[in-house]
Amino acid sequence: MKFAKTMQRGQRMEKGLKIVKEFEEAFAQIIGAKYAVAVANSTAALHAALYAAGVSHKDEVILSPNAHPEVAHAIRYLDAVPIYTDVNPQTGLLDPEAVRWRISSNTKVIIATHYAGQPCAMDELKSVIKDKEIVIIEDASQALGATYRGKKIGTVSDLTVFDFSHSQGIYTELGGMVTTNSQEYYRWLTLFRDTGLMFNPEDLIKNEGPWYYEAQEIGFNYRMTSMQAAMGLKQLQNLAKLQDQRRETAERYFACLAKVPDLELPNKTEQCDAAWYSFPVLLKGEKLIARRRQIVERLINQGIPACVYYYPIYLHPIYLWQGHPDVCTIEGPLCPKAEDFYSRVINLPVLSEFDEESINKIVEIINSL
Repeated sequence: MKFAKTMQRGQRMEKGLKIVKEFEEAFAQIIGAKYAVAVANSTAALHAALYAAGVSHKDEVILSPNAHPEVAHAIRYLDAVPIYTDVNPQTGLLDPEAVRWRISSNTKVIIATHYAGQPCAMDELKSVIKDKEIVIIEDASQALGATYRGKKIGTVSDLTVFDFSHSQGIYTELGGMVTTNSQEYYRWLTLFRDTGLMFNPEDLIKNEGPWYYEAQEIGFNYRMTSMQAAMGLKQLQNLAKLQDQRRETAERYFACLAKVPDLELPNKTEQCDAAWYSFPVLLKGEKLIARRRQIVERLINQGIPACVYYYPIYLHPIYLWQGHPDVCTIEGPLCPKAEDFYSRVINLPVLSEFDEESINKIVEIINSL
């Protein structure tokens, strides 16, 4: 009886692993990447990507402060040093020229966060690191469905991280994914995700028999569950449709908000097709900027889930308390453009059900304050 239960448990586990593998393969095919590695959440995805890139003690990782704190957390997990670098004041995206001046002999990785679903200037970033042994990791947590120069985000750089904890296109409550075209990175990602255990007979140091596996790294239990994978597989079918709806909503914003004074709309470029996780607008003029909180609160009270992304990472208490040398020694703001961007931005929701009437309601609220 006990043997039968053990066999059943093993069969369920094998079936669960198969569903996760199916999700990985389907996601990789839609994105156009050779490999996709599913993990428990987006922080795990960042952690795994940094590990695969070889980040370790005292390595420097350049990042935008205009990102979720989990980006810096993942860097610190590996005892590396986050190097906060300023942004383009119009887009909130990492500024390649600012990156150029932050590179040192200790720089190992650049994390390019695609803020609000708008791709970073990837060609310019790659030009900055030409002939340098620096890896670019794209933080595409908000950019599922975006393209850069005709290539889908997830295929542009060596490693790209996705997040499935929000209703952008694929929602699995928690969950994340790392895509890569490198077989070597794929091997490190899966090893790290699977608690550092190696099961592949060809990669074992020795082979004791069919039951045998080895602990080859200090990895983490970052595996995605079969339930998450099943949710993801089902939603992949509607991904293109949902992205089209988000683009349509963004176009309505451009049309309706163009007539609002003292409001700066996002940049539109031919080289990028944004995913429009949100629609970031910048307030102009001291009076309107001073009323930002009132505007956001009024929008929320009217059922419009507006928000503000992101409070610069290095200003969060934990990073001030840690005494980062940049924060403590540089006079004035560490990243003044990022801080200015944060002080003026409102992230408007991009929802498929938002019609022109809904957006006109936003216009009325902004104009009324």
